[in-house]
Amino acid sequence: MKLFLRSLSNLIKFYKIKPQDRKIVFYSENENFYQFFQGIIDELTNNYNNKIYYVTSSPKDPILYNNNSKIESFYIGNESIKTIFFRIFNSPIMILTMPDLNSFHIKRSPHNVNYIFIPHNILSLHMVFRKKAFNNYDTFFCSGPHHNKEIEETEKIYNLKKIKTFNFGYYKIDNLLANKNSKINQTSKTIVIAPSWGKNCIIEKIGDELLSLFENKDWKIIVRPHPDTLRLFKDKYLLIKKKFTNHKNFEFEENISSMMSFDKADLMISDWSGAAFEFAFGLEKPVIFIDLPKKINNSDFELYKNIPIEVSSREKIGEVVDPENLSTLLDRVEQVFQKKDSYKKKIAQEREKIIYNVGKSSGKGADYIKNLSNNLYI
Repeated sequence: MKLFLRSLSNLIKFYKIKPQDRKIVFYSENENFYQFFQGIIDELTNNYNNKIYYVTSSPKDPILYNNNSKIESFYIGNESIKTIFFRIFNSPIMILTMPDLNSFHIKRSPHNVNYIFIPHNILSLHMVFRKKAFNNYDTFFCSGPHHNKEIEETEKIYNLKKIKTFNFGYYKIDNLLANKNSKINQTSKTIVIAPSWGKNCIIEKIGDELLSLFENKDWKIIVRPHPDTLRLFKDKYLLIKKKFTNHKNFEFEENISSMMSFDKADLMISDWSGAAFEFAFGLEKPVIFIDLPKKINNSDFELYKNIPIEVSSREKIGEVVDPENLSTLLDRVEQVFQKKDSYKKKIAQEREKIIYNVGKSSGKGADYIKNLSNNLYI
């Protein structure tokens, strides 16, 4: 009840502000999504002296406790108040990382709003996301050329009006590149296991078997579960954690807002997770992909001709291991570790091909939003 009253109070507080005075609004589903907005927010508030309004559904969102006078934040919860907030929204710009706008209970406002989508991974739009996940956005910030092609194909498949695309990039990759620690782990290998979530993903399907391979190796193993694994497959995860948590070389990292494990690791083991591309492109370190069944959430996937980036780029940033031959994994880890310098070069070359504005995305995105806010009228 306390959180409900808090969210109701914040809703009233937000709508007491005139729409023309709160032109730029960010919405975050939970505390993990601030990291995707942070670069643009810093640019808008520090370099452009813009005030921004940040609405979150998490009482733990760090933005609620910042002291930047250029950021006004609001907690609106995750139930009825959130639904009302979206139904009556009347600012000219809303910036989100949330797919499926207008597909379920979260609807577009009847007011004239420009909804901007900022990706929270660089993955393709037509495999891991549900069908029509982006059909109701006005503007899409593309991480790379694959997103432009997929938006164009989506428009044709569903006979949509033109979705404005902007060549943006990806802030988390920029941030990792800017802050990466070049120190090499000289004592032992460190491996981070960072899978996606779902019944056919690493932890849910082969977690016990995979971790058992490393029990007698003198390697540091960091297990980094997806938040939805903790939410939807918690019992399975806790059984695995209980079995391995007392092993001296195993560590479980459940706070994915921290990137410390990425910096520590020499390589990653993943499946169809977007984290694999953040790790590779942000730190120029290789990934071993366990070739579990594709994570296809789009029932219209077969209508698309574009090959998903997470399929086409895997072998350019690492190795692929058949889960039926998981016993070969330890040898593959040794091989990849020996070739990590050559992978560094290959990964950097691939990054330049498929990611826009490397190191500069935040400035580009803030400039676009600033110009848009200056030219929109309500």
